[in-house]
Amino acid sequence: MNIPAPTIARLCQLFQLLKRFEREGISRISSTGLGVEMGVGAHNVRKDINYLGEVGEGSAGYDVIKLKQRIAGSLDLAQRKKICIVGLGNLGAALLEHHTGAGIYEVAAGFDASINRLETIQTAVPVFPAYDITDVVKNRNIELALIAVPAQATQEAADRLIAGGIRGIINFAQIVIKPSRPGVIVRNVDLDSELLVVSAMLADREGRRSEVGSQQYK
Repeated sequence: MNIPAPTIARLCQLFQLLKRFEREGISRISSTGLGVEMGVGAHNVRKDINYLGEVGEGSAGYDVIKLKQRIAGSLDLAQRKKICIVGLGNLGAALLEHHTGAGIYEVAAGFDASINRLETIQTAVPVFPAYDITDVVKNRNIELALIAVPAQATQEAADRLIAGGIRGIINFAQIVIKPSRPGVIVRNVDLDSELLVVSAMLADREGRRSEVGSQQYK
């Protein structure tokens, strides 16, 4: 199955949405309703779902549980995966606690270069010094990692993770990771850049509104 990356991202968003519907007792939902929730057109929703094979939309819409199960099976979202957090400062500690409950992911380890931080952090997750990353990742069969370390330490952390067998990394540092082994998936999430984009979009929208307003009064 060769699904484009943007479609995979939307299907994962859809999966989370269907989980919410299931909790709320919603049994069926139309492509139009899904599109409204996701901010895309109904046609795009149907096109994305078609990548999963035959998933018919009846007159009452899609069956929420069946569609959720189809997405989970197609994208391997049903099997719980082990993850680790590298960098246990404010962001890393928050990520550590966010993923300690029941869910798709099990936080198997946390890492930090500061021994003092490791001795004082309050968490039920096993934590280790950064120099143990490779061995711990390998021994605990950890597949995914979240990196929240200073920029200058990012590539080294990634190299240690990849040497231990990590298959996917989400990087929150302000530097692009270059995987040392082919096949490792890396998503670089620069929060400052995202804030800049949102701020610029707001400024552009306000600018266009101002132009429309000025033209109306000419």
